[in-house]
Amino acid sequence: MNAKHKIYNWLISATLVVSLGACAGNGQSVAEGEIYDPFESTNRAIHDFNKMMDSAVVGPVATVYGTVVPEEVRMIVDNTASNLGQPNAFVNHILQGDGDGASTTLTRFLLNSTIGIAGLFDPATEMGVFDEPTDFGETLAVWGVGEGAYLELPIVGPSSVRDTVGIVVDLAIDPLNHVVTREQAYYLMALRGVNLIGKRNTYDDLISILLYESADSYAAQRLSYMQNKRHAVAGETVIEDLEDPYAFE
Repeated sequence: MNAKHKIYNWLISATLVVSLGACAGNGQSVAEGEIYDPFESTNRAIHDFNKMMDSAVVGPVATVYGTVVPEEVRMIVDNTASNLGQPNAFVNHILQGDGDGASTTLTRFLLNSTIGIAGLFDPATEMGVFDEPTDFGETLAVWGVGEGAYLELPIVGPSSVRDTVGIVVDLAIDPLNHVVTREQAYYLMALRGVNLIGKRNTYDDLISILLYESADSYAAQRLSYMQNKRHAVAGETVIEDLEDPYAFE
């Protein structure tokens, strides 16, 4: 086993221990449906920073991107980024014991990587093989790990202890990270960054309502995020799931 794999294995083990400990301390006194937010004052400060960054940088860049870049090109970026996320989703479906989800995800990846020309296009959807996104945060939920405290992360935005651990572990277990070169990894990171800008443009109306038109943007964003995550864990499909501005691929 090389050093890289040893680091990844250590990282997965360590983050799992942290997740289990933090989520176990969630305090069972929190009523069902409520949000556990013991770090609200810190979260609100980070939220104010994120909101400032969105207003000053991310939002304007997303508007320019949506105005200057043709829709066809934006769609290609979105298709490619989505296709690159399929291997990681496949691994998580396997870890969740979801054979149907794993089969669908693998089929989508093969179709879009071949007929769709390396993911530039999405023939899988046209053929009725729809995307079934998932992540390690949902895998932890399937394994019985509680969501833990709500967190607002700098730049990244709303999360929870469980989902934050999921983000870290997803980086470690993503099959693409084991086959691409360092230079290719930079290109993939840039592509995903551009795609996030595209999503910010796509969901501009929804994000504007949450961040700039609500009386308490922090509470509105927290509720929106946690409801969507809980629906996803429960396997439910609702309108918010289809238009989730915080669903990172």
